[in-house]
Amino acid sequence: MSHRHLFVADPLDVMNIWQDSTFGLMLECQSRGHEIYHCGTEGLLGRSQAPSVRCRAVQVRAEQGNHFTLGELRGLSLDAFDVIWMRKDPPFDLNYIAATYVLDFAPASTRVINRPDSLRSWNEKAIVLRFAQWCPAGLLSRDIAAIKEFQRDVGGSVVIKPLQHSGGNGVVALHPGDLNTNALLEMSTRQGQDFVLVQQYQPEVVEGDKRVILINGEIGGALLRVPPADDLRGNIHVGARTERCELTPQERRVCEALRQPLLDAGHLFVGIDLIGEKLTEINVTSPTGIREILMEGGPDLAASLVDAALA
Repeated sequence: MSHRHLFVADPLDVMNIWQDSTFGLMLECQSRGHEIYHCGTEGLLGRSQAPSVRCRAVQVRAEQGNHFTLGELRGLSLDAFDVIWMRKDPPFDLNYIAATYVLDFAPASTRVINRPDSLRSWNEKAIVLRFAQWCPAGLLSRDIAAIKEFQRDVGGSVVIKPLQHSGGNGVVALHPGDLNTNALLEMSTRQGQDFVLVQQYQPEVVEGDKRVILINGEIGGALLRVPPADDLRGNIHVGARTERCELTPQERRVCEALRQPLLDAGHLFVGIDLIGEKLTEINVTSPTGIREILMEGGPDLAASLVDAALA
């Protein structure tokens, strides 16, 4: 049976096809004979009676630089699709939120992954505080004095994470005696205007962090991401080295603790990050890692995700 998929994502010409999970999902859908369409968030139209989208059919190929062909621009109702994959990368700003409002209007016959209301309520950085037992000590604040006090309380070394970005963008570490502390806090919070997540620094980060792919709350695969020698971030986009890895019993307990909350929130495709067996992020907007896991000899998680989406 043929199905029709819409991918709401960034422009296809900027995709790295060997790293982008969206491309892997498109390739898998196409291999099954399914129709695939693409649009950016600007294509979503929240009409009161018939929410719709301006999109293009797409064909994909595993040839970087020659990896897609787009069809003519078409207007289709959201109910024309079996699955809508919301894969737009952050920034998590008002435009992103407005796009999820349009996707809220999709009929029950169309599955939206991940569920739009939960994309809004599960900020990828802040949500870990809901699972305090499993994550490093953390503070959500825009108060520079409070952040400095937290830094002293946890021993002086912290990581500052802006709430709206992805791929390690804007993440900085502050250590005791750093003469740049005031300037970095002023920039990170925009002079106290923006909230940031502050987490206790985990020294194990130099050995790498683990990206774990969860599909309907179940472990699909894991990837160790080792940061470059001159960077604290283990993000693939900034040059981290990757390899497949196993999970420790404690890390599996973290995953199990997340399973039911993720199911309840309608998060089918999730990538969590673990450092030193502690949960540091829960990525729900556009998780990466499935292409690297496949190329490292692991399971084809794109196939598992499409199976789960159509189940």
